[in-house]
Amino acid sequence: MNSGSGNLVGGDAEHPASGTIKVEGNLLKLIDVKISDAPDGCVILTKDLKEESGVRLGALQGFDGSHEYVIPPGVNSEDYNSALIWCDQFNVPIGKANL
Repeated sequence: MNSGSGNLVGGDAEHPASGTIKVEGNLLKLIDVKISDAPDGCVILTKDLKEESGVRLGALQGFDGSHEYVIPPGVNSEDYNSALIWCDQFNVPIGKANL
């Protein structure tokens, strides 16, 4: 399993975000994040920040603070180099990080 981290930034000018995203073992961690409110937020481990290439890790647990998401068995985190906080309702990123 890969271990890497990156700074979380907003998906665009309307969706500011900050904090750190880190892969540690079989966990993806959101650390001290602040994410703009959006409906249907989810966390996706991705390749090159492309939503369609990703593995969904679950619904966003909160817009502030620190949260952990389990990377499913059989998923090699080394195959992924980024993560998205995604809004399903509007089909847009609300946060992103290169790992």
